[in-house]
Amino acid sequence: MIRAIAIDDEPLALDIIVKYCQQLNDIHLLTTFTSPTLAIKYLNNNKIDLIFLDNA
Repeated sequence: MIRAIAIDDEPLALDIIVKYCQQLNDIHLLTTFTSPTLAIKYLNNNKIDLIFLDNA
């Protein structure tokens, strides 16, 4: 199981990632963030294999 999070400033983009990951058996999307600062705090305390990031 791949443990993942998603970081994006647009909630709609995060909703799309959540829905896509729900269809996959191998990716467990643990949480999403609109704040990079909160994401960094999470990453400091949790093991993650994959991060979905905003590209702009």
